[in-house]
Amino acid sequence: MLYLDRHGKSMAVEFARAGADVAIASRKLEHLEPVAKEVEKLGKRALAMAVDVRQEDQVQALVERTVKDFGRLDIMVNNAGASFRAKPEDISINGWNTVVQINLNGVFLGSKWAVKQMIPQGGGVIINIASIAGVYGSTMMSHHGASKAAVINLTRAHAVAWAKHNIRVNCIAPGPVETEGYLDVLTKMDRAAAEKAYTGVASRVAMQRWGKVHEIAHPAIFLASDASSFMTGETIVIDGGPAPREMEG
Repeated sequence: MLYLDRHGKSMAVEFARAGADVAIASRKLEHLEPVAKEVEKLGKRALAMAVDVRQEDQVQALVERTVKDFGRLDIMVNNAGASFRAKPEDISINGWNTVVQINLNGVFLGSKWAVKQMIPQGGGVIINIASIAGVYGSTMMSHHGASKAAVINLTRAHAVAWAKHNIRVNCIAPGPVETEGYLDVLTKMDRAAAEKAYTGVASRVAMQRWGKVHEIAHPAIFLASDASSFMTGETIVIDGGPAPREMEG
C-alpha cells in the first residue's frame, strides 16, 4: 500500500492492522517516523520517504522504491491535500496554484506512476481522497473545492481507462473530519472564532458532530478489499448526513 499525506496516521495504521505493508510519504520525514514505528509494532513492514507530490521525479522514486522493497504495489491512496480559508477574490494566483498542484496534480502523478506498476502485475486499487467541497463547492475555499471536483472527475476517467487492466479506481469525499489540516486552520483563528466555527460546522451535519479520521480509514479499507470488487469510478460521500433543515419539505 502506498499512502500520500493528509488523513495519514490513522489510514496507515488501520491498513497495517488489516494486514498491509505500508509505504508512507510526506514532505517532512520527521512526520512519518512515529507512524512507521506504529506500523512496525503491528508486525508489518513500513517504508517512509520525504516526497513533494508536486514533483514527478519524487513520486516516481517513491513508487519504484516501494516496489523494490515490498515486491509489488497493490493499493495506492492519493491523499495529499492543501487548503486555506479565503474569499475567492482574495486568493492569489500563487495560492491557487499551490492548492491545485497538491490536490489535483498529486493525484494525477500518484495514479500515473502507480498504474505503471499495476498493469504489469495484473491489477491493483487506487483510492483518491476528495472532499464534499468538490461536490457542493465552498465559498471560503473555492480553490480547494475546484481541485477536489477535478479529483472526482479524474477518478471516473481513470476508472474507465484502466478497468480492462483489472485496476479499480474509487474516491472518498469526506465532510468535516478532525484531520490535522482542518484543525490547523482553526488554530490560526482566535479562540472564540475557532469555537464558533467548529460548533457551527457540527450544527450543519445531521449527526451533529465532526467525523473522526478512522471513519475515513475504514471505508478506504472497504474500497481496497474484495468486498468492493465490482465497484469502480465511484465517489463515496462520508459527511455525517445533511443537516435536518435540508431534508425538510
